[in-house]
Order: sequence, then C-alpha cells, then structure tokens
Amino acid sequence: LIKFLNVPEKKISVVYLGRPSRNLTVNRLPIIDKPYILFVGKRGGYKNFIRLLLAYAQSPLLRSDFQLVCFGGGNFSIHEQGLIKSLGISLSNVLYCSGGDDILFKMYSGASIFIFPSLCEGFGMPLLEAMAYGCPVACSNTSSMPEVVGNAAALFDPMDVSEMRVTIEKIVYSGERSQLLIKHGYNRINKFSWEKCIRDTFDVYSRVLQG
Repeated sequence: LIKFLNVPEKKISVVYLGRPSRNLTVNRLPIIDKPYILFVGKRGGYKNFIRLLLAYAQSPLLRSDFQLVCFGGGNFSIHEQGLIKSLGISLSNVLYCSGGDDILFKMYSGASIFIFPSLCEGFGMPLLEAMAYGCPVACSNTSSMPEVVGNAAALFDPMDVSEMRVTIEKIVYSGERSQLLIKHGYNRINKFSWEKCIRDTFDVYSRVLQG
C-alpha cells in the first residue's frame, strides 16, 4: 500500500489471522507408498508449483526417497502431466489428493516437509496449519511469509530452483533439523489467535468510527 499506492503508514493497520485448532479425526488417508513432500492449494501462477517440480526433478535423492503430494487445487492438467513426464518423473511419484480439512490436517501430520514456494502471499494460512500439526516448513522469503513464520521455517528464494532443492534436502535428510523446525513451529503458532484477530479488527473499526 505504501510502495504502490502511496498510502500513509499511519492509515495502515496489520491484523494477523489466528491459528487452526487441532482436530485429528481421520484414520484413513490416500494411499502413499513413501515418505512425502506436501504441497497444498492451487498450483498456477504465483503459487510457483512449476519451479517446485523442477527442484524435485533436479534431485535424484528426492525422486528416489520421497513422493511429491499435492493436496487440493484440482487434478493435474494435461500441461502439468506433460511437464512431469518430460522431466523424467514417474507419474506414480507425483500424487494428487483432495478432501476436507480433517484429511488435510492428517496429511500435514504425516508429511516429511510442507513446502510453500509462492512468489507472493497476503498471509499464508497453510504455514500455520502445517506448524500446528507438527510438520517442518520451508517457504519463500518474499512478501508476508517471513513475517508469519519468524524462525519457524527454512526460507529460500522462490525464483531459485537449486536453492529450493537444497533447502528441502537439508530438512528431509536431517532429523535434528526437522525436529528443531517442528519445535519452533509449535512455539510460533502461539503468537496467533482468533481472539486477538477479533480484538484487533474491532479496534480498527472503532478508531475509524471515532474519526
């Protein structure tokens, strides 16, 4: 707002969203044969899924030891399927699944890493969801994401495919690094609550109404 629309900083209030509640009720999950890297949501445009595919394809280790699981966002398009094949990735290694929040939260809890390579986000609720369910997080170092995750995620340049690959490898092949991120994630989500979100939003409206 300041940079592009020249809005004075004193007219801007930042209100953080709240953390998700923990509610694991699903026992059955989509069939996944290996440890998996989890991507959540739409895959087009700024979501930067193509570069994640390139990073995955670039690593013989990841292709051998991990499946790439995409939750939500619709079935793979013909273009995506063609790209997967052209990169030499088996279609059985890149999976699509969908379902309700109960299944999604179970997916977070079972993933070796949650990867969020977006070029830009307004907030990034999946980051808090992954932390709440004990999943190590790696995300882009752009827009709102560093502010949301603090020290509870590994950051990378979303335009740099090699850096993304190395970041993923360092987490999934290090139990110590994974556990540290999980610990930091649990601590980080305590800074976010829907009660505070409500209070802060109410305060903004009150100040506006009072002129």
